[in-house]
Amino acid sequence: MNIKQLSLVASISALTFSTATNAVLGPIPIYLNPVKIESNYFNDLDTKATFASEIYTAEDLKNSGSTNLYEFLSNNTSIAITPSSGNRFSQKIDMRGYGTTNGHKNLVITLNGVRLNNHTSSPQSIGNISINNIDRIEITKGSGSVVYGDGAMSGAIHIFTKNIDETIFKYSNGNYGVKNTLISTGSVSEIFKASISAQKQEQGGYSEADNTGNRDWGEQNNKKFSVETNVTPLIKLLFTLADSDSDYRYPESMSIDKFNIEPEQNGTKDQAGKGIYAHSVVESRNTILGINTKINKELSVNFKTTKEKKDAETTFYWGSSGIKKDKKTSDTLTFKYEKNSIIIDSGYSKLYGEREEKSSGSNTFDKLTTKDNKGYFIQGKYLLDDTTYTAGYRDENVDYFYNKTLASGHYDLTALNIGFNKKLDDNLSVFSNYNEAFQAYDINTAFKYTGSPTFDNIFDSFIKPMTGKTINIGLNYIDENNKTKLTLFRSNLNNEIYLHKQNKNDLGTNSNLDKSHKTGLEMDTKFFISPKITTRINYAYIDSIIDSEDANEDRGSFNGKTLPGVSKHTIATNVKLKITDKSTLILKHKYRSKAYAEEDFSNTNASKTQAFNSTDINYLYKHSNNLEFALDVENLFRRKHATLLGDYNTTDANVVYPANFTSNIKAGLTYRF
Repeated sequence: MNIKQLSLVASISALTFSTATNAVLGPIPIYLNPVKIESNYFNDLDTKATFASEIYTAEDLKNSGSTNLYEFLSNNTSIAITPSSGNRFSQKIDMRGYGTTNGHKNLVITLNGVRLNNHTSSPQSIGNISINNIDRIEITKGSGSVVYGDGAMSGAIHIFTKNIDETIFKYSNGNYGVKNTLISTGSVSEIFKASISAQKQEQGGYSEADNTGNRDWGEQNNKKFSVETNVTPLIKLLFTLADSDSDYRYPESMSIDKFNIEPEQNGTKDQAGKGIYAHSVVESRNTILGINTKINKELSVNFKTTKEKKDAETTFYWGSSGIKKDKKTSDTLTFKYEKNSIIIDSGYSKLYGEREEKSSGSNTFDKLTTKDNKGYFIQGKYLLDDTTYTAGYRDENVDYFYNKTLASGHYDLTALNIGFNKKLDDNLSVFSNYNEAFQAYDINTAFKYTGSPTFDNIFDSFIKPMTGKTINIGLNYIDENNKTKLTLFRSNLNNEIYLHKQNKNDLGTNSNLDKSHKTGLEMDTKFFISPKITTRINYAYIDSIIDSEDANEDRGSFNGKTLPGVSKHTIATNVKLKITDKSTLILKHKYRSKAYAEEDFSNTNASKTQAFNSTDINYLYKHSNNLEFALDVENLFRRKHATLLGDYNTTDANVVYPANFTSNIKAGLTYRF
């Protein structure tokens, strides 16, 4: 089914549903209420939005029993998350079938409106966001390219934090040395808001000790200070300072047989036959300054500037990858006009990122690569009777430089979105939107890793940006016992970026797939069975296909092959049982079907990344308004899962990175002063 056929289906569906009979909407439990979406600037209720969405409130996060954001997104949403090369402190995120290798590059993540995407290949850093301070999460699918530009191919994840007006202490402790300690305090008044928080996350290690005596232990320390004040009734100032320091070890790759027999071992050995965990140290500081001005009752202006500095070094069994210094700055200026049934948003954004690193054997930072994005956008919403219409356009220029003048690249890219939502009766609405998006490759994509004996990153070339066209068709249904969202989509892509390897000894160069497409069906449904029992089922079907690739490959044609690292079926389900007025029990299960190995573009590998299964139990007891207890069991049945990396049907080419193989128990308390 192509874009034109889907557009026809959308038109026919709208005409068909418009004849539906009206139904009287009864009292809706809070669990099923429509939720306002702020991330697209229109502030629509999710049932009136012109795009697909998943919304999770602070109550959802609290009831999940999750101690960090990775854990929540992995076990409760349609998103696929897996440790990056076995690293649980830095995990890769995929939505709508872009693969576990590059999925995070095709997804924008924001925190209170600030982009978290990196200009390098590193996944977005969300593990340092305290889950206890999150107010809600908005997952918008197949939309966001007009407002957020570069990278919003599959959509966006928007995280909004709470206004803290109390002092909270939270502590949890579990097996494998897992600890989480948080203290936060804040004050809220009509003209002033301030908060400060400190969090420490620790793990003692899931695997056996290596030859240095270390297990795969790790810790992350996060500190944040934020203040917001109304200078005048029409002018608001915001300042935020956040620090994050991480020190962690994680297993290298191992063979499939080793993982199946003893997943706790560290599989990769050095030349002396010793196994040593990869060791990563990361330090970052982020500052945000913002001002919001209300010009008059129709027009407001918002300016925000951010700056992040990060130093990182990872040491593998063969030696250090070198210290990397990253700097990222962003400036956004947006205007909002609202009158009667019309809303118009427009703005300018500048995103600049640079990386400094040393060549192998060099004592100085002799390699500097930069990426500079400048974009303008305008979008509008018009409400006519029971139908909402939206349209938007973005123009963005992207410039790359390697060592200032040695090599450069320049691209003019555009994004487009057109959509509607029609309310058919008090229960049912239908929506559809057409979206054009782009992804300008990250800095690392321009480099090639040489491996032994130099172990160096050398500049290769700048490649083509990726573009895509997506059509979404969906419906929202809500009554006193059920809230359901259903979406059908197709994305046609040009120049999808992938890591190309000629043989098992080749460490790879980045290239483009000429044409590819993704089709899918998404369903998110909640049932209010009784005042004591509620349930949620989230299902996604994804088919990600390579249509054509003309590169000279020694493994044969990729035409018609399935993109590796993509599971066709993903299911997240939970049942919430209100045992007493003070206690709640939640049963959860997450399933992802098997997928081709991450680099198996020819689909010839006999082995695959096996299905992911995890059953969790969360028990919450509210002793009083000030004191709560929690008991969580993750992966109750100790199901094993690892990401397979390999192209060939030979044992030495197939390796896995461990992801999940233990049953984890945590007990915690929350105290409000």
